[in-house]
Parts: sequence; structure tokens; C-alpha cells
Amino acid sequence: MRHLLALAWKYMLLATVFFAMIPLFLRVSSAELLWFSLWMTLVAYALGDLYILPRFGNLSAVIADFGLAFVGVWIGIGVFYNAGGVAVINAAFFSALLVALGEILFHAYMNRIVLRHQDEKKEHSMRRGLQTEIAEEFDVRSATDQEEDKQES
Repeated sequence: MRHLLALAWKYMLLATVFFAMIPLFLRVSSAELLWFSLWMTLVAYALGDLYILPRFGNLSAVIADFGLAFVGVWIGIGVFYNAGGVAVINAAFFSALLVALGEILFHAYMNRIVLRHQDEKKEHSMRRGLQTEIAEEFDVRSATDQEEDKQES
């Protein structure tokens, strides 16, 4: 349930940014922007938020989300609309910049709500793997003294 809510927040963030920036530079229909936002949400959530964010931290995940948004808009929108040049690059850059700024807040949400529960589960399983064994001897020194006594006799 936490992942579905996080996906919904990310979709709203990306759709808002794409609806605000891409029509300034290119003529794209609303339905196509909704589908593009959905595709970008799924890819960015899996790659940036579930893989890079827990392993490398917030800064690396923001940089990865900037790069993914830039390349996604540049290639995804530019190829399908056969639009080249400055308009696509401007749309890609400004969209990626706004996405990266929004992702800073989204990653704080991810760390606080979604990934915290995964860390608790991981920590609990790690603690179970690091338990010590229980020895039969209660006093280690007395056991070594007994072994020395046996060797002397």
C-alpha cells in the first residue's frame, strides 16, 4: 500500500511538471502527456527510488532522476514527434530541472515513509543472523584451568 501511494505521488509530480513545461515548447496532446508521465513514473520509481536511493543516497538519486527525465523527454518526446533541435532540448532540460527539484522532497517522503519499513525488516533479519551461540561452560577461565590441569597430569 505504501508503494502504491508513493507511485501516485510520483505520478502527480511528473504529470504536473510535464503538463507545465512540455507544451511551452512542443505541441503534445494531453492524453499523450498522461501516458508519457505514467511510463516515466514506472521507470523512475523502479530505477531511482527503489534501487539508487536506498543504496547511494539522495544526491545520487536526484542526479539519476534528472538524467532520466532529460533523456526520457529528449528521446521519448523528440522521437515520437520528429521534433529536433532547441525546442526538444529546452523542454527536456527545464522539465528535468523541475523534476529534480520535486524529487528532493519526494525522496524525503520515500526515506521517511516507504523505505523506513524496509530498513526495519532488514535490520531485524540481520540481528537474527548475528546472535551468539550458547556455550555449555559458564566460566571460560575455569574450563581452561581444567584443561591445563589435565595436561599437567
